[in-house]
Amino acid sequence: MRQFFHIFLILISISSISSAQILKGKITNQAGEPIQYSTVYFQELRQGTTSNTKGDYEIKLPAGKYEVTYQSLGYSPVFETITLADKKTVTKNIILPVQYYQIPEVRISASGEDPAYIIMRKVVGLAPYYLNNISYYKAEVYLKGNLVINKIPKLLQKSMKIETRNESGKQSSTTMKAGDSFLMESFNEIEFTAPDKYFQKVISINSTFPEQGNDISPMDFIEASFYQPVLANMAISPLSPQSFSNYNFKYLGASLQGNFTIDKIQVIPKRKSQQLFEGTIYIIEDLWCLHSVDLVNDNLVGRVRVQQLYIPVQDDIWMPVSHKFEINVGIMGFKADAGYGGSVKYIEVKPNLALQKPKTISTDYGGRKPTAVTKPDSIVSKSKKQIDKILEKDQLSNRDMVKLAKLMENESEKTNKDSSKKSLEIIDRTTHKIEKDANKRDSAYWASIRPVPLSDIEIKSLKMRDSTKAVSSLRESKSDTTKSVTPKSKNKFITIVKEISSGHTWSDTTGLRFTNGGLIATKNLRFNTVDGFVYGVNFSFSKSWKNSNAFSISPEIRWAFSREQLMWRLNTNYRFNGMKQQQLFMRAGMISKDIGTGGSINTFINTFTSLLLKKNYLKLYESRYLTIGFRTEIVNGMTLEISSGYEDRRVLQNNTNFSLIKYSKPYSDNIPLNTYLASGSNPINALRDQRHGDFTSRITYTPYQHYKITKGVKTPRGSEWPTFNVTWQHGINEFVEMTNKLQNYDMVKVEASKSKSIGAFSDFRWRVKAGGFLDNRNLTYYDFFHFNSQPLPLLLDNYSDAFMIPSFYSLSTPEAFGEIHLKYTTPYLLIKLLPVISNTLIRENLSFSYLASRYHKSYTEIGYSLSEIFFLGEFGVYVGFDDLKYRSVGVKAVLRFN
Repeated sequence: MRQFFHIFLILISISSISSAQILKGKITNQAGEPIQYSTVYFQELRQGTTSNTKGDYEIKLPAGKYEVTYQSLGYSPVFETITLADKKTVTKNIILPVQYYQIPEVRISASGEDPAYIIMRKVVGLAPYYLNNISYYKAEVYLKGNLVINKIPKLLQKSMKIETRNESGKQSSTTMKAGDSFLMESFNEIEFTAPDKYFQKVISINSTFPEQGNDISPMDFIEASFYQPVLANMAISPLSPQSFSNYNFKYLGASLQGNFTIDKIQVIPKRKSQQLFEGTIYIIEDLWCLHSVDLVNDNLVGRVRVQQLYIPVQDDIWMPVSHKFEINVGIMGFKADAGYGGSVKYIEVKPNLALQKPKTISTDYGGRKPTAVTKPDSIVSKSKKQIDKILEKDQLSNRDMVKLAKLMENESEKTNKDSSKKSLEIIDRTTHKIEKDANKRDSAYWASIRPVPLSDIEIKSLKMRDSTKAVSSLRESKSDTTKSVTPKSKNKFITIVKEISSGHTWSDTTGLRFTNGGLIATKNLRFNTVDGFVYGVNFSFSKSWKNSNAFSISPEIRWAFSREQLMWRLNTNYRFNGMKQQQLFMRAGMISKDIGTGGSINTFINTFTSLLLKKNYLKLYESRYLTIGFRTEIVNGMTLEISSGYEDRRVLQNNTNFSLIKYSKPYSDNIPLNTYLASGSNPINALRDQRHGDFTSRITYTPYQHYKITKGVKTPRGSEWPTFNVTWQHGINEFVEMTNKLQNYDMVKVEASKSKSIGAFSDFRWRVKAGGFLDNRNLTYYDFFHFNSQPLPLLLDNYSDAFMIPSFYSLSTPEAFGEIHLKYTTPYLLIKLLPVISNTLIRENLSFSYLASRYHKSYTEIGYSLSEIFFLGEFGVYVGFDDLKYRSVGVKAVLRFN
């Protein structure tokens, strides 16, 4: 349930204050109907509250005289002056009139363009300014949410168990059912320092959620904003630079509120999509910022309605003080409703004085334009002049809008004096602190600080929790006077059997960890023509210490039934000096190994095609090997890995002709189909029994590599630069038929790659490789350059940088080569524009692959695919060309289980 509730709590800012004076009442419309979650805001205190589902509000304040604003989306605000005497309660019922928006004649554009676009270009262009115009704020935050379960399908009923723990620490589980309701409220202090530093202190928390839901935090969403291009990784904001590619806008009129003119803009997605909003936003003229938001996002989980109201908390700083979240969950027959609300008290707010406001929007919080004061010695930057020049235009073009947004983003970055921006170390910018006994406050405490009255269903949830605690305490007291119940040994035995058969991980607090891969895991059984049926088990053991050093060992044992051979593998790793990411590793074994190393064939697919179609694609040799190596970081972003290995290679033959469906044809020989292995080719390249040794050195470098340090361990966290890789290998092969039995070769390979987000849900990934041998006259097929070809129409792995049409092993070569892979991913390109699938999370992909090597035709492949089909599927069409001449076309379905 945590995920259903937590994913939609966007931009929550709320608060409370404890005092003896009370202001309360009911907020209704002109028909007498309650207005839920209306805003009640006190300008003097920079504090607000909201009404509950019945329109009731109640707040405790210091004695004094207040200018109170009552406001809700779709209604005209009401302003009242209220005096609270010492220890008195004032009841103030408010009727909010409907807000009417009229379309002035001057809003009719001469070009025929809807005036909404003229407004939105300025709003989008200035979004980076409003995202960065606060340098610091401190607030007391009260937040409250509830969840009501409406329906649970019978098939899911048994699996909907929730863990609970009583005050003594005893854990138990209960089954969730329709009609259950949950409440969570907390009182916090939140401190923000630009650009992204947050401090959250949880003073008290009160929750009827199960244990999994007690750690719900508003921080992920406080850090989000509609001024950002993508909101909380959920949907594209209407204020994004890509908004005109995803939304249509319609001007619905204007209304005068105080000294401000508020424009009402309808947001219309250009296509049905889970990555887009629809609804209404309200814009403040002259300031060109948000006044309020009423948007809906329909996604896989259900419908989310977000309503926010902005108020000038200080000067011209407009911040969201009213939040209403309605979440209608509906997935797999499960239905629930969630709501969120609260109040905020801003203790201190500081504007970003280093970020100059463009002179064309220099309007104060009262909507008045102050007299400009020119400083003769002030220096105006070139970009600032460009910003003012663009804003002086009556109407901006789309090009002006994009340029303005980029200029404002650059200006905002210049104002950031945070030294962390210059540092490559990523530091957790959000600090959490929980007060002692935060979850042990009594009902009297909550009644004194709670600024938003509880609804009937929330009161019911609290009563049910308290009664459950009472019953639990009574049962425990009774159990103290009776004999303890004998554990159910039968259930314990079943659990042990499941853990051994299906796999399980055991760990303790000392750093010990043991994993059993399971006796009946599907990956333990496979089939090929060399080994026949293969069955095995695997384990892993690891130990970590407080100094962050760690050791792991992973043995694996398999039996090849047709070859009657025991196969084994052992991998060990010792990690030390976490700041240098140093590792010692050893790999040893005796296994049947894929002859090609470019990208192996999925063993499950090969088992399926062999047993049912009698097509065995996997070609194997026996490898008895030992490799030892060392890895370390030289400087930040640059790592060196050196290894030395010995391998005894032995040619294998087919040992079985078995298949589930009888075919008269035999299996193909255990020899890859490659021109260098064909009859009449150079016999040096042929597969043979031989001994092999090598020394390999690999340097990987990512310039300006960001990193994070956790408990003394440095972890790379990406860079804006590509990653470069240089590999050198010196190899020695034994040829018994030659006079000089030991033959040497040297291989060099270079590579560069990068994956980058280039827009809302859009990515571009590229990889370039090149390599060659200094002397390739004495190479066997084992040591060729092998490339990843995956010609089967169904794949079960997420293969990157693969050629989708050429047959297995056909691309392997001992010659110098160059390889290029490009892939562009976007939510909308061609098919996603159709109404049938536009409202899905499917993304479209364009790919380009190229391979050229000496004495071979160049191969080019162009592909188009749809990915994220049901979250794990991809389907595509690929066309191949030899020397730019059409070769063939193929379709591909991929199921991503890894």
